[in-house]
Amino acid sequence: MTRWTPMTGHEYNLKFAAVDLFCYCTGMNHDIAFLKNQARQLNIALSNGQLQQFDVYKNELMDWNAKTNLISEKSARDILARHFLDSLTALRYITPPDARIIDVGSGAGFPGLPLKIAQPSLDLYLLEANRKKVSFLKHIVRLLNLSSVDIIHDRVENIIRENVYQEKFDVLISRASFKLPQLCSFCRYFLTPAGRLIALKGPGVEAEIQKCFEDRNPSGIYQLIQQPIEAPFLNSTRKIIIGQR
Repeated sequence: MTRWTPMTGHEYNLKFAAVDLFCYCTGMNHDIAFLKNQARQLNIALSNGQLQQFDVYKNELMDWNAKTNLISEKSARDILARHFLDSLTALRYITPPDARIIDVGSGAGFPGLPLKIAQPSLDLYLLEANRKKVSFLKHIVRLLNLSSVDIIHDRVENIIRENVYQEKFDVLISRASFKLPQLCSFCRYFLTPAGRLIALKGPGVEAEIQKCFEDRNPSGIYQLIQQPIEAPFLNSTRKIIIGQR
């Protein structure tokens, strides 16, 4: 699979200069111009309407975060890079375009909501146990007028015990909420027989991968592939783990 090549420092400075010029010529918000430019590096073309949705999402997240601890990052640029763009790195691995996805441990909506904004045809379910985060999710989904988004306020183990969503999803996705062995165990319940696990992870994930296959692999995941993410907006090593049933 394709590996993204990072720009040099000189190239990155030129990229910011281009963003400044673009903002001056179009009157576009500098942060949103940055998002549009960097999304293009991921081969994602965001329309003006989608960029406006991201702008609203960013502003609401900052307002809510001042009162409720939704995320640790405080600045707009951190939100764009470490949450929106980081989430969008998973889009190329999601098939089909109208896939039914469950985002397990969604928090403030990552990675599910950025993916939904960029690919509106997705059928998205956000599973989150924290009441305050669920309140934010309901608010932002309503404000952005997103259709085909279901918010489930519950814990994973309760959902599995209730046996409502067994083999209902094409993709199970998660970002830093659970260890890989836990995610693999969820796959047996949530995913269709041909379903896919997508986990956004930091460095040092190899031990988690090894743990998944130490036992008898009851999850049914027979393959885990690491995809390194190298992008100039990320200041840390990131990997996407793809698991296939």
